[in-house]
Amino acid sequence: MKNKFLRTVLLSFLFTITCCMPVFAVGEEIIQTGFDVIYSIIAAVVSSIGALLLLWGCFEWAQSLNTQDGAAQSMAFKRIAAGLIAILVPQLIPIIQNAISSTP
Repeated sequence: MKNKFLRTVLLSFLFTITCCMPVFAVGEEIIQTGFDVIYSIIAAVVSSIGALLLLWGCFEWAQSLNTQDGAAQSMAFKRIAAGLIAILVPQLIPIIQNAISSTP
């Protein structure tokens, strides 16, 4: 009895998954607009984190100049570079996407 019930549930689940169901989408522009909004939010977060990293690296570099600590200077330069990359990449991605999509 239990095996028959389990088999019935499994078959109904499998039929539901494999059955083609129509999708009533309004248009591609609404979906694209939603992705653009999500991308702009993520780009703003990444850029703000990059700005924080850049400021942190600059302050750390200034402090390391007082002590003449080579390892601290190296770490500060790494933070400055990471901050610059995090600030610039969200602005470069749309430019690259437009260049790729416009090529024939």
